Amino acid sequence: MRPQTFAYLDNSLDQFFFEVIIIKFKFLTKNELFINLDRLSRFKHPEESYFRVFSGIILKNLITPKYSLHDIEKMDENELCRIVSLIWNKSVENIYGKNNKETNFNILKWLCEYTFKNIDKKTKRFINAKLNINQILEDLNYNELPINLKFLKASYKLNNENEIINESKKHSLLFPIRKLLIVEGITEEILLPVFASKLKSDFNKNGIYILGAGGKSKSPNLYINLKDKLKIPVILLFDSDAKEICNILKQNIYPKDKILIIEKGEFEDILSVNLIKRALNNEYETVLPVIKKDLLLYPKMCSNLEYLYRTRQLGEFKKAKFAKIISQNIRYKTDITDEIKNLIFNIN
Repeated sequence: MRPQTFAYLDNSLDQFFFEVIIIKFKFLTKNELFINLDRLSRFKHPEESYFRVFSGIILKNLITPKYSLHDIEKMDENELCRIVSLIWNKSVENIYGKNNKETNFNILKWLCEYTFKNIDKKTKRFINAKLNINQILEDLNYNELPINLKFLKASYKLNNENEIINESKKHSLLFPIRKLLIVEGITEEILLPVFASKLKSDFNKNGIYILGAGGKSKSPNLYINLKDKLKIPVILLFDSDAKEICNILKQNIYPKDKILIIEKGEFEDILSVNLIKRALNNEYETVLPVIKKDLLLYPKMCSNLEYLYRTRQLGEFKKAKFAKIISQNIRYKTDITDEIKNLIFNIN
């Protein structure tokens, strides 16, 4: 594709002098616009997501002048925004044609400011950049979008917070995130939203975002890194063996945030034994069906499952795969234990 060349006047240094800067760049493709819009609207602190997207556009699409990542890091934020906005908006115009309709409402800016605080000056300038996203959103097929872009498509024409949140609740669009739930592992990450939905307590409708920390030792650092950047409440969920960590963490937790502990062990330990038995028998056609006794050999459910998988030659026991099997077999009220009901009640 032939690169586009533009000239603009830069008088940012002095009101009496200016410099003609030649801008030569490649258009962003429709797919690149989609990917960048997706990245800008995910649950990521804008200081991370905006710089990543803006620097990526400069490095990949700007031909003249040429900047390195080091140059971009030192570049004036107004200059960077001018170049990125030019490339973005001209790319949209190239694909969809010129659009004279303008909106005073910046849904991306609102989304950032609803959830995050203490945004640095440079990033504030980034989120104020006038990027034409309306024509992109109009062109996208709602049913094929990730949930963050579904939210944008449903909300970008609305003009106030109440309308946006009501629209999000109506369609269970998760965004804007209104509560963060930090969990230790993948089992909770997969199963909690499913159980909540069965209890008519839809996490997406309530704006509850689940973030897996990858272990109890990582959860506190994740919270410490996020707590001063978030306007929304944070809930931390721990297994019973993390009580010492919780006691230390309680000294540094904000009043709006809270800690929940699974008193009986891990999340697998509060699952219904009958649900586990039925799910495994539905998933695996073994010569010898799983019976309740097979799941009560050891105090910890994961120990029982590891032994069962090994002795029945079901392959390696992997928590993510197991959680997905369980999620596909939740059918009855008795599949949801009192411990899980109380957990979801406390999260909500």
